[in-house]
Amino acid sequence: MNTKNNKRSQNTDEAIIRAAFEAMLLGGKQISKITVREICEKAGINRSTFYAHYTDVYDLFERVELKMAEMCGERMMGNGYDSFHGMLERVFEFILEYKEFYQIYFSEVNKVTHLIHVMTSPFKDRIANISSLDMGFGIDSEAMYHFNFLNAGISSMIAYWLERNCKETPAEVVDMVVRQYNGSSLVCRWMGLE
Repeated sequence: MNTKNNKRSQNTDEAIIRAAFEAMLLGGKQISKITVREICEKAGINRSTFYAHYTDVYDLFERVELKMAEMCGERMMGNGYDSFHGMLERVFEFILEYKEFYQIYFSEVNKVTHLIHVMTSPFKDRIANISSLDMGFGIDSEAMYHFNFLNAGISSMIAYWLERNCKETPAEVVDMVVRQYNGSSLVCRWMGLE
């Protein structure tokens, strides 16, 4: 396939994605209410062209989701592995940059933990290393319980942050995450350990 055709295919793909998101943003439609016909009309293509790119509307959004996760992973690792704090801040910066997408995405998918799963998939080897850590309490796989707890908490924070239209900066949200794991956390206050 020559470069011209690849560029044409890429442009068509972008037009399809833009049309789908216009239907959601401007039309206020849920994914389940968007039709291939509507996307084709907005993108100025015929149905066979759509089906040459995607099997259906759900396939389109799933592939967009994976592309966004890939882009976020690249952003996270852009400067190499510096610190948990730095990587987490880049995640929130990325979500803020694509705020409209994620607000629609979470209102539609309603499973923020799914996003964390998709975003962490490029780091399977590191996660596997975490699962083998011994926390020193004699409980097998305790490290993975902590990892899953952290993921669920961050997922909920992302959802709430988007619900509030990202009023806090990414750095402020990351600072809140970090505070959950020190003596001033809400859990420590509830338990009287502060």
